Amino acid sequence: MSLPKAEITPLGYIVMQHGMRDSRPVKAYERWIRRIPAKYRVSVLGEAEPESPPTAANDPYCLAMLKHYRSLMPLAMEAHKPMFHLKPADGAIGAHVSAVRDCYNDFLTLARKIASQVGIHLS
Repeated sequence: MSLPKAEITPLGYIVMQHGMRDSRPVKAYERWIRRIPAKYRVSVLGEAEPESPPTAANDPYCLAMLKHYRSLMPLAMEAHKPMFHLKPADGAIGAHVSAVRDCYNDFLTLARKIASQVGIHLS
């Protein structure tokens, strides 16, 4: 007995910003980010190359532009928990406290956007 073939529809993409300067990605990485909207449409959605693709920040397919949170990653790995659940007991003290809060809000926004697109209501 075979199961019916499920169709998978991509919701979009996430941009991981590696380097930040003045609340924006560094120039070298910014060049790559500019290419993503057009490449996503061509390579993932099978559309024609758009004449004037949107920027990632204005692209409806861009689910999120997440900061790297590189200072939280080693703490999260050591504590065996997500970066956005770190506590002072895990070593998230000082500037890390606000980074954990920002990380939590970024991932909550992403989760809500994904849930909304698949028809799930999150409180």
